[in-house]
Amino acid sequence: MLTYLLDSQDLADVRFAVSPVAEMVLSMRALRDPGRFPLQLGWVRAVQSQVADLDWNVLRRLVNDTMGSPDFLTPRPISPLTQLTDELDVITSVDRRTFERQIVAVNGELPEDLTVEEVVEVLRQYWDAAMAPYWNRMRTLLSADISYRGHILTQQGTGAMLNDLGPAISYANGELKVERVAHLSRTEAVAGRGLVLQPTLFGPHAVIPFDPGADPLLGYPPRGQANLWSVVEPPSRQDLAQLIGTPRAHILELLTYPRTTTDLAGELKVTPSAVSQHLQLLRRTGLVEPQRTGKQVLYRPTELAALLTGTDLA
Repeated sequence: MLTYLLDSQDLADVRFAVSPVAEMVLSMRALRDPGRFPLQLGWVRAVQSQVADLDWNVLRRLVNDTMGSPDFLTPRPISPLTQLTDELDVITSVDRRTFERQIVAVNGELPEDLTVEEVVEVLRQYWDAAMAPYWNRMRTLLSADISYRGHILTQQGTGAMLNDLGPAISYANGELKVERVAHLSRTEAVAGRGLVLQPTLFGPHAVIPFDPGADPLLGYPPRGQANLWSVVEPPSRQDLAQLIGTPRAHILELLTYPRTTTDLAGELKVTPSAVSQHLQLLRRTGLVEPQRTGKQVLYRPTELAALLTGTDLA
């Protein structure tokens, strides 16, 4: 068990983040022991053939038999908008001493001639094969969970939000207890370093840093995983039109890049006010979001819209 000690300031500083690279590294757990991840079997089945030809001499060194991974592979994210390329740059810059120490701590030995550059290159290949085709779907669920936790935090307080993270996680009187995560129990004070909460699809109970004393981080299981792989194919154009209406479906199709109301009206050959009404409904239902650039307001699809239409965000 890990116990984080939080004072009042630590509780006020709790923040959420999503880490693409952590999801990638942790996903290897599911490929290594699928029986522990029944909710992700749809993904496991889909990617097994895609990853078979990757360099598993390197990949198997990144998750051990007890599902531990070197902390340098999962740098603490700072935002729900963290990008994979930025995280891979952080991994690439890790110093050789930290790289060797953490690889040995996880594996018991340092494979001959293994370098961080080789690890990063194999991770890029793994991402393209196993994660990229499904990332919009994964990220949408993770982001939706953060929104849900944010509502609990604002309406009921930090303590209630922490106690709702999962059955292995509990909070009371300044102590955040995380069970089923370590053979040896340890207690660590957050002490102003900031606690980052990170939803992850590949931590059945919870995920904590491998190294004692690492920056405070807690991965927890997000809501809605049971239905994540239940829809394999995106809806057809006709299905989408029946769901949200033909004009609004057409608008989503046109938003392959951020566009103004006037631009869309010209494309659709209707009045800007008609487009504006459709955009406001799409905005209220979480399918588009505005962004201001100078005097213009541009609209772009949200992650939910990308998941619904099976497209990548612009």
